[in-house]
Amino acid sequence: MTLSIQKEIPAIIILTVLLCLFFVLCAWSMKKYIKAGNYQEAPKGLAFIGLWIVDVINNMVSETMGERHVKSFGPYVGSLAAYILVANLSGLFGFNTPTCNLSVTLALALITWTLIEFNSWKNNGFVNRIKGLFEPMPFFVIGNVLGIFAPLLSMSLRLFGNLLSGTIIMGLVYSACASLMNFILGLFGASSAFNLVGVIIAPVLHAYFDVFSGFIQMYIFISLTMILVSNEMEGD
Repeated sequence: MTLSIQKEIPAIIILTVLLCLFFVLCAWSMKKYIKAGNYQEAPKGLAFIGLWIVDVINNMVSETMGERHVKSFGPYVGSLAAYILVANLSGLFGFNTPTCNLSVTLALALITWTLIEFNSWKNNGFVNRIKGLFEPMPFFVIGNVLGIFAPLLSMSLRLFGNLLSGTIIMGLVYSACASLMNFILGLFGASSAFNLVGVIIAPVLHAYFDVFSGFIQMYIFISLTMILVSNEMEGD
């Protein structure tokens, strides 16, 4: 038996380090802007980017979960959105996309699922939570127990499946384009290692499967996180 490192591990480490570095630089730039106290001038550079990201995330959390939860969940939702988006788009830069690994999407979904269950047990109490598993009829307990784990499975598999399918489709497109290119050149008795057909067709498909789908899947994941967690909060 031999142990091997999954191919996404280097990308996970590199992207995590780059994101941490970006956040540190943004925080340093914003702190410098605030310390200067010259609020009549708009922030520039990383300070502007950082403040804009914080404002967007805080507005999303406020609209979905309520104003009083912005301070508690804003940093988590923002970090989640940044990591998923960068991971989804990393394939454009030659990385093995981390979100094409089920271990990664399952770990992200597990954090959200833990928050869901924590708030559910906290706000319902142990006795009421157990009683709820047997409602409306005792034999519904199996379905109710399975329903507890449904968000964990659906969120992790949705993100993983959509990103993996896009990667597989793009791989098939490149192979098909290479075969078509070789066929066309073969008619003239020529050959080339340059995939001209792929260069023409691939960018359009990358715009959908990597950029558009990457943004959409990130938005869906953080939206489900905010909705499912807020549904279990007391008074929400």
